[in-house]
Amino acid sequence: MRSWNLERSSARSSLSPKEGPGIVQSLKQLTLPEIGVILLIAILLILGMANVGRAVLALRYSTRLPDLPLTVSLDYLAAMGGFWGVVFISCAIGLSLFREWARRSTLAAVTLYQINVWANRLLFSVSDYAHQTIPRDVVVTATFLLLFWTLLHLPPAQRLFKRTGK
Repeated sequence: MRSWNLERSSARSSLSPKEGPGIVQSLKQLTLPEIGVILLIAILLILGMANVGRAVLALRYSTRLPDLPLTVSLDYLAAMGGFWGVVFISCAIGLSLFREWARRSTLAAVTLYQINVWANRLLFSVSDYAHQTIPRDVVVTATFLLLFWTLLHLPPAQRLFKRTGK
């Protein structure tokens, strides 16, 4: 075991920073549009995982608490969570490959998602708290949509997706 550690440490000391780009060097080479797309990919992955998590929880609650009184069925919440989770994860994968279809699909998906969220809110929310938070949620929705539509419509970002030719 001792010789393995010595070999490994000597191999490490023989590497120079010029032999290959490190993570920090790779990050420095990213352009601002690429950083913006990476940010959007991270947001989409978080949204996708959160929606899949919501679907799983809704399914668990529907089996364990079948008589729970709600304004909307748990099966509906599970279906919506599963659907949006798959959509957002697919868009994130497409954006990470810089595909033009993913750029257009992401714009459609985030817009339709917000429409779905607001339709659910207006149709099914009954608490006073839900009504009190409408102004805050309007700002969050506008910021969310503005972020995606602005970053994916910037000409440098559009060129990133045109480069791939798909």
